[in-house]
Amino acid sequence: RGVLLTDRRRFLFALAFWGWQSLKERQNVAASHECTRALALYQADKYADAIPAFEKVQTYRWSRYAVLAHLYLANSYLATNQLDEALNAAERSVVATKPESLYRQIALVTLGETEEQMKRCKPAIDHFTEAQKIPSALESRATLGKARCAEALGDTQTALQAYKDYLKDNPGSPLAVKVAALEAKTASPTTIK
Repeated sequence: RGVLLTDRRRFLFALAFWGWQSLKERQNVAASHECTRALALYQADKYADAIPAFEKVQTYRWSRYAVLAHLYLANSYLATNQLDEALNAAERSVVATKPESLYRQIALVTLGETEEQMKRCKPAIDHFTEAQKIPSALESRATLGKARCAEALGDTQTALQAYKDYLKDNPGSPLAVKVAALEAKTASPTTIK
């Protein structure tokens, strides 16, 4: 009798596992179609139309496309100047992404840029700094965001260092002029006798 119960449990577990995998695969297929449509709208600069399309993709929460939808939804809201909605979507993106991943970096930069537009530079600097620590494609963009926000807050030293860090990765950038101006601003005046 004990062997029969164990075999039954294994069978039920296998059946449940198969059902779960089947559900996830169906969600991935449906989400893939919706995501393709949403991305086409986004790439055509039809951000207002892309918003409900990405929201639909998010309803497939077990799909691998849901995280991507969070990111594009936040950027669609940014493009349509719906900053509160962009902030909410960007925060969800950060939560939904894996640490140290490119998606996390994109989410953090999007969150920082949203906060920057909302004139919330202190948390934006924190998010840009966290994004900088992820070795991926948007390190320079995060560094530049941090520099802009620090400058907006009047933190010239942090801004100057961030701009210098940006220039290390982007030599020849016209921001070298800004660095020179900030350095001149922070230099102590010489005493003329």
